Amino acid sequence: MYTVIKRVVILALLPMLAGIPSCMPGGTYKVNTFQFVHSGPQLNESGPMPNVWIDTNTKLSGLFGGTLTSSLPCAVMIDYTDNSFSFTTGVFTAVKITYDDGMVDPSVGAVKLPLRIVAREYESVNSVAGGQIVKSKNWIISDKIPDVITRAEPFRLQMEGYFIKDDGDRLPFAIDQHFDIKTENAIKSAGEVLQDK
Repeated sequence: MYTVIKRVVILALLPMLAGIPSCMPGGTYKVNTFQFVHSGPQLNESGPMPNVWIDTNTKLSGLFGGTLTSSLPCAVMIDYTDNSFSFTTGVFTAVKITYDDGMVDPSVGAVKLPLRIVAREYESVNSVAGGQIVKSKNWIISDKIPDVITRAEPFRLQMEGYFIKDDGDRLPFAIDQHFDIKTENAIKSAGEVLQDK
């Protein structure tokens, strides 16, 4: 039974793997999305700094028409790539989200601080001219703080913490970044939705 199901799945996927245009997504989509975009340069930037962006839970409902939507609450995504292999951990000691009307989002009170993110090894594989395969490794410090943005409105994100190096040294960082909101309500073809991705 398992073998039959496996063959059916493979046969169904073959046209997509072969790139046949008839298997490309089609139809129209009702788009109701928002995204948070950096509205200016990072303030107080000095030394190594984690990258932060906001996950707005954007979902596509189907391949042949449907909806593309975003939803609250949103997560703060954290990422830092260490090519030196010297950072073992990222530690976040403070998180604050303040909307433009001055309200501080109370959801950050549920975040267990300090938040420790242990580095993990990441290997990327690339091919270059002549078919040569090139592999590179680095440390990635990556995680998310879920459900801390509860309003689809502009806000300022402030975070403090430090990186721990393999020799025990600590390198502090402070993030102070404002985010604007960009919304979209439209009817789009599948081609336009894919082009926006």
